[in-house]
Amino acid sequence: MKKDQKKQIVKEFVEIFSGSGFYLMNFKGLNVLEITELRSMLREANVSMRVVKNTLARRALKQAGIESLDSFFVGPTGIIWSEENSITPIRVFSQFIKKHEKGSIKAGLIDGSLVRDYEIDEISRLPNKHILYANIASSLNAPIVKLAGILNAVPQKFVRIVSAVHDKKASETS
Repeated sequence: MKKDQKKQIVKEFVEIFSGSGFYLMNFKGLNVLEITELRSMLREANVSMRVVKNTLARRALKQAGIESLDSFFVGPTGIIWSEENSITPIRVFSQFIKKHEKGSIKAGLIDGSLVRDYEIDEISRLPNKHILYANIASSLNAPIVKLAGILNAVPQKFVRIVSAVHDKKASETS
């Protein structure tokens, strides 16, 4: 590989590493069909995957100002990331791992925080952003709905009491 090509690859990975999140995966043991299937699953979810030489990845990490991941670039390493969402790549890869029982996540970086392999499963089970927003909205809305119900109950009780008094007086005068 020529020096210019290496510089271009490092530049591309500096951009990837500077994004909101990415994961380092170990794809050792996967055959060509499984890797093709994985790439297809990732593509459908708008997730990108690249394999890079470890030395070039370390250079890109250094240029991006990330020092916590150097030790994870050992052996075959793939990098998965998404421009849209930092959780989607790990969800898709976790589905693949459950199906084939091969491959693993070495580590990841989400919004500048190191994510270790034992935290990945928890992260993959997080609901997506829209569901979280809906949960927050319903939590914020619940007290208002209860207050409206309570405030509406007072006039309803008053009307029932007046109606009962009216009915009682009407039955006494008859």
